[in-house]
Amino acid sequence: MRWRAILAFIGILIACDLGLAQVAKRALPQWFSDMPGSNPRSFSAIYHHGFRPLMDTKQRFGPLLYPLRTNSLGMVDAAPRVVDPKGGGCRLLLMGDSFTEGVGNAWADTFAGRLSASLASNGVEVLNAGVVSYAPTVHLRKLGHLLDDQGLRIDSVLLFLDLSDIADEWEVYDLDAQGNVTARVPDWLMRHQGQPGAYDRLLFLLQDNSVLLHLARDLYVRAERHWRGEPPDAPRPADPPPRALPEPPLGPIALPPILLDAAARTKRLPGAWEDHRARWTFDEGRYDKFGRFGLVKAAAMMDRIVLLLRDRRIALTLAIYPWPDQIVVGDRNSVQQRFWAVWARSRGVALIDLFPLFLDARDPPSVLGRYVIPRDFHWNAA
Repeated sequence: MRWRAILAFIGILIACDLGLAQVAKRALPQWFSDMPGSNPRSFSAIYHHGFRPLMDTKQRFGPLLYPLRTNSLGMVDAAPRVVDPKGGGCRLLLMGDSFTEGVGNAWADTFAGRLSASLASNGVEVLNAGVVSYAPTVHLRKLGHLLDDQGLRIDSVLLFLDLSDIADEWEVYDLDAQGNVTARVPDWLMRHQGQPGAYDRLLFLLQDNSVLLHLARDLYVRAERHWRGEPPDAPRPADPPPRALPEPPLGPIALPPILLDAAARTKRLPGAWEDHRARWTFDEGRYDKFGRFGLVKAAAMMDRIVLLLRDRRIALTLAIYPWPDQIVVGDRNSVQQRFWAVWARSRGVALIDLFPLFLDARDPPSVLGRYVIPRDFHWNAA
């Protein structure tokens, strides 16, 4: 009799769970979860990872649900349109990482989408080749692929160099003997995203039709993202020796000293994002561990980009910007600013320095609240 009651209770619980899931998935946009069959991201044997072409899907970034569409070149776009690589008119190619991709925002709300809308009246077509976790090594190889393999015609490149690129250059990316990008990190840091298998589809079917499993999946994803955000003790490959650094083809640049403020070591705002990939500009330990080496390697890759574009008479503009970490500690005249100012001037590259726009505000919390996604470090629609 007791087992019958238990089985009846379990049956009622399952029925209620399934029923509520059917209501929730039709009434709540927050219910949406990434369907394996609509995964827009893919890995490349050439430049490591990017987007699948002609995708029209939705993505979840924390609590944010936003549409993500790609064009025939595998670039984030307003719609899954076909782009003629040889198309006429003036073309501006944007390159960068997740900031440039515009995670968490619909195309019209990203800076790429806003640039596209504002420049369209002048006959300028904006193409956005930004993808999460890109760095100069990836930019170099993807540019070569777009220009040489796909025959893409462009007039100018605007490259947004992220603070995390310096850590990625030293800790993550290399070029193999064939000149293709490889990643030197454990699988849990850089998971391959490909076509879903039967197991993936079964898991999605279960969690998409169960309130309990859906909530469990959400908690797992949030915990995993939090865990992966700051992994100082996580296993990773040993740092490459200094001799692994490539020689910059345009000549070396002296590394500027790091400027340390006593308050910069301890000053924090409650709830402000902290990430080891950004704090190297004011943290001596991180600067010595990967900052100084990452800058030299990034500069070498950027030098190769300069030569690649110069041979094709394509203009290059470099843009740099702070993370919340720099805003919180007031990291003015940052080593990132000083290094790339010298690099750009010596290479004849135009530089857009966005540090002052964020750092000159009197109230850092208001800057983070107005322009940064809550509990994150990426820009919001504002």
